Amino acid sequence: MITLRRGDRLTIASTGTADVLLTGEGHEPVALPDADGSVAALLRALDRPLTWQQVRDELTLDAARCDALARRLVTSGVLTLGCADEHGEVATARVHSRLAALRLDGDLAVGEPVQLSPYALLRRSGERAVVESARDCTVVELHRPALAAVVAGLCAPTTPEAAGGLAPGGLELVRLLAAVGLAGPPGPETGPAPHAAWAHIRSRAGLVDARGVPVRSLDEPPPAPAADTDIPLPAPDLAALRRTDPPLAEVMETRRSVRRFGRAPLTVAQLGELLYRTARIQRRFTPDLADQRSYAHTLRPVPSAGAMHELDYYVAVRACRDLTPGIYRYLPDRHALALVNRDTVPLVRLVNAAYLAINRESVPPVLISLAARFGRNSGKYGDLAYSLTLRNAGVVLQSVYLCATAMGLGACAVGTGDAADFAEATGLDPAEVSAVGEIVIGSLPGEGE
Repeated sequence: MITLRRGDRLTIASTGTADVLLTGEGHEPVALPDADGSVAALLRALDRPLTWQQVRDELTLDAARCDALARRLVTSGVLTLGCADEHGEVATARVHSRLAALRLDGDLAVGEPVQLSPYALLRRSGERAVVESARDCTVVELHRPALAAVVAGLCAPTTPEAAGGLAPGGLELVRLLAAVGLAGPPGPETGPAPHAAWAHIRSRAGLVDARGVPVRSLDEPPPAPAADTDIPLPAPDLAALRRTDPPLAEVMETRRSVRRFGRAPLTVAQLGELLYRTARIQRRFTPDLADQRSYAHTLRPVPSAGAMHELDYYVAVRACRDLTPGIYRYLPDRHALALVNRDTVPLVRLVNAAYLAINRESVPPVLISLAARFGRNSGKYGDLAYSLTLRNAGVVLQSVYLCATAMGLGACAVGTGDAADFAEATGLDPAEVSAVGEIVIGSLPGEGE
């Protein structure tokens, strides 16, 4: 039996801008208009768990209005769904999107086959197993470990009774999974792959309850002291560049992906100018409680969500005049390079992967990998952080493209990259820091080449 439940710690208050304001621990405030008092009446009725039909009987509303109101409260996270048997609680479902597929007034036909949705993901959350939807992030928490067998039993078409018989409370769980769209009649699998759907819903508000992960501080780490081995880079004359650079309209019109490079190697001055114009720290800001960014952050030539700037530039140098081949990290606070690895094996792997990705037209002289420090912006943006990192990387790639074009250099974003090669080359843990974008740089081919 599926019931609707109200959160124990939910507080109901009236405000001047909304008829009902619902607040609670671990829940974003929800404001609902309640001109006829139906919201307040429903919430009062749910001092105890009620079935969908009992909710209809409690309220003096027509069935369609009552269903719409209850559905709205469920999909806004104000109400949860649950099921129990004679032994106690079986499972609880929390819905995070108003677009979630709910069939609360339906029931499973006896003897008719049912199957788990391909978008149902069984995983651990804390000390319990949960079934989560890769389409809308509905989460069904299993209150008993044995119920995982019921979820596994639904992988092949079976009857609700057969799957439910795999563990006590199993039939109630099957009904709850069906009610929130995680189980249903067998059929052909259509739509995007589950991992693609999962990535998308985590990238947009409205499809997932996206809150920041509690962290101690969002402040940008202070710069490390300069090392004797750091390589200072020459800084360009910005005043001169403002006079001599081609107009932006011309740069944007002439920008092209260059996959065949000239024989002339890049110079340290050219590499330094490119990094200076796209990646250096221009200014540091201390926390300002009057500003939305009440944490230390930096200003740079390219924008970044929340001024978090979680992307580091790792430069794999195969051929650059006056610079030894190797893998370097750009230090944006002091416009210098720090040597990461001089071993030729990882360098060749990174450069060769880029060479294959740009259709084997020319071996790249320089490869810039954008490595994301994932913990940097996840504390602020929660589940949206990774999608923002990919957007930040796109902004950087276009900025490098335009700067290289203005400088008369060739550039080409790399469509693929090997995370394992990057991790081995840098010694970084890919779960904490990993490359999310690459671009190759070189001189333009001269006439006759």
